[in-house]
Amino acid sequence: MFQLAQGGTIYLTEIGDLPLPLQVKLLTVLDDREFFPLGSQKKVRVDVRLITGTHRDLKQLVQEGRFREDLFFRLNVLRVHLPPLRERDGDVRLLIDHFLQMFAASFKKNVKKLSAQAVRLLGSYQYPGNVRELRNIIEYGVNICRGEIIEIEHLPPYVPADAGKPPRAAAAAVAPGSPESGNKGSGGTEKELPDNAVSWSAIEKRKILTALMQTGGSRTDAARVLGWGRTTLWRKMREYDLG
Repeated sequence: MFQLAQGGTIYLTEIGDLPLPLQVKLLTVLDDREFFPLGSQKKVRVDVRLITGTHRDLKQLVQEGRFREDLFFRLNVLRVHLPPLRERDGDVRLLIDHFLQMFAASFKKNVKKLSAQAVRLLGSYQYPGNVRELRNIIEYGVNICRGEIIEIEHLPPYVPADAGKPPRAAAAAVAPGSPESGNKGSGGTEKELPDNAVSWSAIEKRKILTALMQTGGSRTDAARVLGWGRTTLWRKMREYDLG
């Protein structure tokens, strides 16, 4: 690796997970600027810049004896703190656009954008898997989407975390003619769902698409996964125009 990067830069991710024996070897290379290649008895000089990353607290690992203190100070020359994605709202939309273009081109699909509701949903998501999770979400959406716009139902079922049940506003029964029913003729004012509300039909459609994807398009197997009869699945697929 060091030979291939001669004159360039090496990035080592999750340096905090490096075993202690390898930490010793890395420290030796950094201090001496030379090493013995595997199977060789001749030292090789190296000239590389090393950048490392970690999500761990290296100072804490040093105190616990799981990371060498001398290596810590050898690496800790210029420190850059990169906040997690959930704290970088402005980056979410940029990354959505980037991954959308990348996967649309890779899969040769004419997916052009996400709906405003899908963008709002992803903007409020916490991303425990950080950027990799957002990447996977967009890849999933491009795979599932059959048109030009990725809607709420094209996102993985776990986005948002409570997508397994309809929002209260969407599930509540409304009496005809009441202000909540949107019947302006009765003198009431129209009341819309919040922008981030997810309709039950969108949730159900997403469940069907996910089951079909998991079963390779087999409707019989998808119905079994969903706990429905085949007739129920076919009826709902017609209802949601899923072919």
